[in-house]
Amino acid sequence: MPMSCVAKDSVGDLGRHVPALSSSLRPRPHEELREWGGSPLVRGKRVLDLGCGDGRLALGVAPFATRVEGIDPDPEAIAAAKRNARKDGVRNVHFAAGAAQHLPYPDAAFDLVILSWTL
Repeated sequence: MPMSCVAKDSVGDLGRHVPALSSSLRPRPHEELREWGGSPLVRGKRVLDLGCGDGRLALGVAPFATRVEGIDPDPEAIAAAKRNARKDGVRNVHFAAGAAQHLPYPDAAFDLVILSWTL
């Protein structure tokens, strides 16, 4: 079975667990993000959060980055990320449903790619 079929089939199962997973994690990993934000790796950079889930990391690095894009195969997670961005008033982040195998960006579109809790 092609990997894209496995990922597509498993997304539906994961999506129903997003609220429980999100509520069990710290609201934002503030200490780590403060360190990242002060780093030349993030400050003023274009960042891709691959497998962004509810946007926790993307929204955390957004104040330090020029632009952040979050991609996740789960539409429910993307909806949660967009709600979180609106709630937090973050404007330099864009979230979209998509797969890592088929990114809609040209080569070298980002200075930094972050992944966390991604299979």
